[in-house]
Amino acid sequence: PQLLWNGIILAYCFIASIIPMWLLLQPRGYLGGFFLYVVLAAGVVGLLLGGERIQYPAFLGWTSQRGLPLFPMLFVTVACGACSGFHGIVSSGTTSKQISREPDCRLVGYGGMLLEGLVAVIALSTVMLLAPGDPTLAQSPDRIYANGLSHFVEHFGVNRDFARSFALLAFATFIYDTLDVATRLGRYVLQELTGWKGWWGRIGATLATLALPALCVSLTIRDTSGNIVPAWKVFWTIFGTSNQLLAALTLLTITVWLKRSNRPWWLTAIPAAFMAVMTLWSLIFTARPWISRLLQGQTAIDWIAVIALTLLVLAVLVMGETLACLRSSARLGSHPE
Repeated sequence: PQLLWNGIILAYCFIASIIPMWLLLQPRGYLGGFFLYVVLAAGVVGLLLGGERIQYPAFLGWTSQRGLPLFPMLFVTVACGACSGFHGIVSSGTTSKQISREPDCRLVGYGGMLLEGLVAVIALSTVMLLAPGDPTLAQSPDRIYANGLSHFVEHFGVNRDFARSFALLAFATFIYDTLDVATRLGRYVLQELTGWKGWWGRIGATLATLALPALCVSLTIRDTSGNIVPAWKVFWTIFGTSNQLLAALTLLTITVWLKRSNRPWWLTAIPAAFMAVMTLWSLIFTARPWISRLLQGQTAIDWIAVIALTLLVLAVLVMGETLACLRSSARLGSHPE
């Protein structure tokens, strides 16, 4: 059944990527938006008036039980609710195509990120009301989220089973929102890089975009402990770092534009520098154990470390080019290109 559903979801993503946005993505976006508004309203009311008590400790230490340091791991774990490179691609790839007037960008872009931050706070709150060692913490993230949200609204007479089912449906809607948009954006990027045009270009770029996730959900590999696991579980561990690295590069791009426009470029340069340090630090931390093993004569390949090193090299090259653009901005003129 899982393989069947994987195929159905991939087929849906393929269709959503090649047909016009108004035909599927936009109506689905409206549906997901209404789910989001209801969940946000229920979560906010439940948090403010439910009288819940925070049980999870605010601080456990600078290092987790798994040996991961708080810095930089915190800043590559908390993604969409704080800073997200994926959102930078979404805003330029799909959001921009649905804006009627340029002045609406502030409300849609900035307002959307404020709501995204609120979604993150509510998600964190569903964990904060649990005590350390609570059996619920061993469940999947969607179950923890649904249980917490249903607990919030139970105080107001809403049936908890109904609220839990609604929260699970809303959670799934958010995930689908990411899947189809990500496929479409991948298709955009590939078509821009290859110059593929027309329907065959759309189909080819979409198939190429979906090939990698199709392999990741169908193949199994060995993790660093030697256990055989689905490939996606191994590669997913570096998602947070790659996403936040993309955020740093997005902020750097905006910084160059602001600098050439004679605008306050430091507004984005400061967070860009912070995100760059955190993500590069995380990539080095990820690759360091494998490098140590190589120096000891162990030649087994750690694919996550290989990807981390590749991202590290590419990021340094792009950041170096960005710094060169900032230095030469005075000679290139004050208008954005």
